[in-house]
Amino acid sequence: MKKSLSLVSVFFVFLAMGFGDAAGQLVSVVEKAFHISPFMASFVSFAGMIMFGVLSVPTGVWQSKTGKKKMLVIGLILFLLGAILPIMAFNFPIILLAVLLMGAGATILQVSGNPLIRDVSPEGKYSSMLSFAQSLKAIGTLSTSLILVLIGTSLMKYGWFSFTPEGSTETVDMGFRILFPIFAAVLLITLILVVLFVPNNAEKEDTQPTTLGNCLKALGNPYILMMFLGIFFYCGAEASMFNRIPSILIENNPVITPALGNIVLIIALFVGRFLGGVCLRHIKPTVFLALTILVSIIGNVLLFLPYNAFTTWLSFILIGIGFANIFPLIFSICVDRMPEKTNEIAGLMTTAIVGAAIVPLITGAAANAAPKYAFFVTLACLLYLGFVALTNNKKKTA
Repeated sequence: MKKSLSLVSVFFVFLAMGFGDAAGQLVSVVEKAFHISPFMASFVSFAGMIMFGVLSVPTGVWQSKTGKKKMLVIGLILFLLGAILPIMAFNFPIILLAVLLMGAGATILQVSGNPLIRDVSPEGKYSSMLSFAQSLKAIGTLSTSLILVLIGTSLMKYGWFSFTPEGSTETVDMGFRILFPIFAAVLLITLILVVLFVPNNAEKEDTQPTTLGNCLKALGNPYILMMFLGIFFYCGAEASMFNRIPSILIENNPVITPALGNIVLIIALFVGRFLGGVCLRHIKPTVFLALTILVSIIGNVLLFLPYNAFTTWLSFILIGIGFANIFPLIFSICVDRMPEKTNEIAGLMTTAIVGAAIVPLITGAAANAAPKYAFFVTLACLLYLGFVALTNNKKKTA
């Protein structure tokens, strides 16, 4: 019973992690709400992502001394502070600071939560449980989009969270403010669950203490480096898809709300992660990794075809289902192969999420030449991931 409550508590942590993806979805609404330039608005996304590069490895080092539960508590408190700030005061600098704190919290939750799933899962079920947990993260991400589209818009119709700036006749939509009290409520519940039900002795201790030097040394291991780059290119490809998929609809079907493409992608991610948790009870993680990357490649290739409603929506679905389990599979396969380096791997793999900030710059430059060129970049990322999958299905390497 106690282990079940611990697992449920950690699942709530993953639900909260999904709120960290709100930064990218806030860029356009913040730009409109505060009448700022697209460049200035892009700092909202940057503030959320930069902490993955800054805090991941230090968190891995710190949690080897303090334990994963304490790090979860710290991450949830930072996340909660970020959610509370815009409730107390509301302007662009406050939004930036809030997103920065939420990004810091999300980073710590990623570093601590992913390996902690292994500690509270039944023996041999780590990959399966991590996929289920990541599906809950997708629900958190999807809820952000749905709250923005459904609740925020409805509130504005009644005059809530909207105002008319002095000297202007235009009503500004502040419906996205409703996100923050909802985030705060869920985060507070999650914090209480973690404090009450995740035991301090849940962790399986590493055989050696983690230091910054150990992390850098671990990155020098060819296998860990390969898996690190796998996460880097996966996160870059996923972020690029979220950036470029709306443009396909804008260019070819202006009647459809562009955000619908991303909503379909998020739903496919959720379905894929849920199904992945089931399939991984019967299929080896390394084999499933190869299958899921193959599905992703097929979805990517369909985007090169001339626009057709059926093939376009099919590609979105295949990409979502294919992408769904890549992160938890690479992470869990690497940890299962080298459990004595859990904290180093957790820090390094979470650092690799900065690929979501770097690769989209390349896809954006490619799209300037021709919109579909962006998908050559994502295809290259997926081909590298195919190499990772094939390597893991060969004989074990040190």
